[in-house]
Amino acid sequence: MGRTLADLVATLAADPRHGAVVCDIDGTLAPIAPTPEQATVLPAALPELERLVERYTLVACVTGRPAVQARRMVPIPGVAISGNHGLEVMHGDDVTVVPQAARYLDAVHEALLVVENDGLLPELGCRVEDKGVTFTVHYRGSPRPDHALRYLEAQIVPKLDRAGLAWSFGRMVLEVRPPVAIDKGSAVRRLRGRKRITNLMYVGDDRTDLDAFREATIKIAVRSAEGPPELIERADACVDGPEQVVELLASL
Repeated sequence: MGRTLADLVATLAADPRHGAVVCDIDGTLAPIAPTPEQATVLPAALPELERLVERYTLVACVTGRPAVQARRMVPIPGVAISGNHGLEVMHGDDVTVVPQAARYLDAVHEALLVVENDGLLPELGCRVEDKGVTFTVHYRGSPRPDHALRYLEAQIVPKLDRAGLAWSFGRMVLEVRPPVAIDKGSAVRRLRGRKRITNLMYVGDDRTDLDAFREATIKIAVRSAEGPPELIERADACVDGPEQVVELLASL
């Protein structure tokens, strides 16, 4: 992190017509909530995003949420949306699962049923979220999250491996997805397309945002006690929570 945040902002803001601003949603624009349904984007973030759409070549959200949910949280037409860690592409109101992932829909659904039928997960305070082409096991609500994590590692992950699916742990979650080479990084690359972008700022808070960092010239990490240390290590600068993300957007 050799350059200051002010220097990074100045670099991007100096040439907005060749600049891009891409953000994660949960933990970045929206504070982490006990359940996904309770999370909301900070109200102050929306007018800032709307203002940036008028200035920058690309403004986008790349999120682990389904694209339709993401659009409800960020209802600004000029903000591009990529959902389910890049597995969903949104054009207007239409959402398409990328072809590489679509062939695994049945396998994901079968694994989802296996996990949902695991009788111990509710007892451990775990909650399974069906996101269509992916699913997530949340253990934030567990009274013993360390015990829940060990159970997921020992009992659930081997089942996912046998099903041939990809998985990763994030902020109190186990994410399950098709085993395809598509992630938030490829989502950013697709959104960028052939646009003449010199500087692209990406802002995120969790492990999957490391993939997006590959495509960014300016990498901003949102610090948290639950975030992976490597996110901070790879970032050019850090901010403390969604409130400071809004301040960052305002400074652009």
